Amino acid sequence: MNKTITPNNNNSDLDLSVGLSACRSYNQGQVLEAVEEALEPLGGLKSFLNKNDRVLLKPNLLTNATPESAVTTHPEFIKAVATKVWEAGASQICLGDSPARGSLERVAKECDLLRLQEEAGISLLPFKTARKVSSPTGYLFPLAEEAFGFDFVINLGKLKTHALTGLTGTVKNCYGFMVGMNKVQYHARFPLVHDFARMLLELYLTVQPDLSLIDGVVAMEGPGPRSGRPKPLGVIAASTNAIAVDAVCAKITGFSSKEMTTWRAAAERKIAGSQWEKLKIHGPLEELITTSFDKGASVGGWSFLWRILPARMRNLQEHFRLWPVINERCITCRLCFEHCPAEVLKLETANNNQKVVIDYSGCLRCYCCQEICPEGAIELKRKKPE
Repeated sequence: MNKTITPNNNNSDLDLSVGLSACRSYNQGQVLEAVEEALEPLGGLKSFLNKNDRVLLKPNLLTNATPESAVTTHPEFIKAVATKVWEAGASQICLGDSPARGSLERVAKECDLLRLQEEAGISLLPFKTARKVSSPTGYLFPLAEEAFGFDFVINLGKLKTHALTGLTGTVKNCYGFMVGMNKVQYHARFPLVHDFARMLLELYLTVQPDLSLIDGVVAMEGPGPRSGRPKPLGVIAASTNAIAVDAVCAKITGFSSKEMTTWRAAAERKIAGSQWEKLKIHGPLEELITTSFDKGASVGGWSFLWRILPARMRNLQEHFRLWPVINERCITCRLCFEHCPAEVLKLETANNNQKVVIDYSGCLRCYCCQEICPEGAIELKRKKPE
């Protein structure tokens, strides 16, 4: 990430190409073959990298979770990409992120990533220091100082459901370039669904990684991105365009552009990769499409009404958004307190028992509490509790 890049609207063949491969297991040999297959239509990594390039890998490391839970980018997927990077002649590979919970070292240990330092020659790079960077249209983002200066940046997303964006793919994975609790503050600044999606799109266009790949070998369905269920999909996709990668993932899992809000935000601006009919997909798309994917709390809408009554539809959609509700699995760890941008959570005592309660009068319905809860104790419900 060397500079701010303006939105790419050139619709070049490379920018509209998505390499797609089927991979049914995290066996390293199979993943390596599938990554190579996905990259081959793009010309392979050797067509992008120069000898002795310094390369940054940015996975999805939301929190400390086991690889089997499908919360984070799988270590074998990361290892396979790193192997191809070394083969292309890189001089250094760093793995950087700013997890929502815990230090990068702690999260890497739980996610079984520490072994990659020896097995794949990867160095951990915690994102700690913020640098204010202006986006192409004037947003100001506190991006990780540590991410600057690399010759090549590879975005390694995890295919998961998300209550605000429909799917977490490669565009939203760029949110991790923001340092620490700044992410919580941006939830507060952009509490409405489509405003948040437009901000994420602008963040991606500011960072604009050189290459994006998605780990959908085992995805997450249902109440993602933290408490959903692992869903074997067997999908690996790659492109220079993260919007295009996410559009393909949406098609495979049954999401429309209205339900995947970052895709919709890109389509509104007609940014390259957002128009399905222009994409050049190389690989077994029809074979990988599933009709049994639980989309969780995806945000839909009536497209014709959105075109003629945007303000009313926006208000109606906000009215019907789900409410976070704390269930009996809560252990009062209070981790959600740290991540609530509206500060509407509190601890109450009744009959010598403590419980966490939500002041719904100030709740933004940003779902940060649901996203970070390690116990899956926060569900999303249609009806607001009394």
